[in-house]
This record gives sequence, structure tokens and C-alpha cells, in this order.
Amino acid sequence: MKKLTVICLLSLLFISCECNNCADHRKFVVTDFSKKRVDTLFPNESKTYVGYLVKVKGKTNDSIKISRKGYNDIILNGEIDTLISNDYYGTEDVIWIFNPYNATHGQLEIEYKL
Repeated sequence: MKKLTVICLLSLLFISCECNNCADHRKFVVTDFSKKRVDTLFPNESKTYVGYLVKVKGKTNDSIKISRKGYNDIILNGEIDTLISNDYYGTEDVIWIFNPYNATHGQLEIEYKL
């Protein structure tokens, strides 16, 4: 009986852990400012969506751009601690583009969520 209880608890722990790279969520750290990064988020058909979030935290020596494909660029620089949100209803895949633009070094934590 104790083994079954332990197995159930461990299973619940693994199931309830947050996924950092699920189809509708990405979280990563940028330390290489030599190239762009493109991430595609796919809505989960079993979820209801009402918006997206972009969190950016860290520091760069110059300007960076973050953009959703087909929309305007968001330009950030220096010490950054920003939350960006907007309406999103799960009707299409969302492509996010990180562009180091003029920045050459720094460290950023970036998270995209549907």
C-alpha cells in the first residue's frame, strides 16, 4: 500500500510540474546576441485563450527588438523588466521573433505564453 501511495504522489508531482517548453509556452535565456531567434507557439485545442504574455527581464548594452510576426516591433534597451500582453483567442499559431538589433552583449530572460 505504501508503494502505491508513493507512486501516485510521484506521478502527480510529474504531471503537475510546469512545462517550460510546451507548445503554447517558451522560456529561455539569451546570452548570445549574434543571431535572431524565432519561436512558434501552437494553441492547445483543449484550452481556452484570452490573451498572450511576453515577459522580458535582464540587461543589454543596446537596443533589442521583439516582435510577433505580422505586427510592429517592440524595442527595448538597458535594464529591462517588462510585461507585454494583448488579446489572443487561440485562432492561429503565434510566431515570436527575438532580434538582437544593436545589442552585442548582456543577459535576458524571455518568456512567451499563450
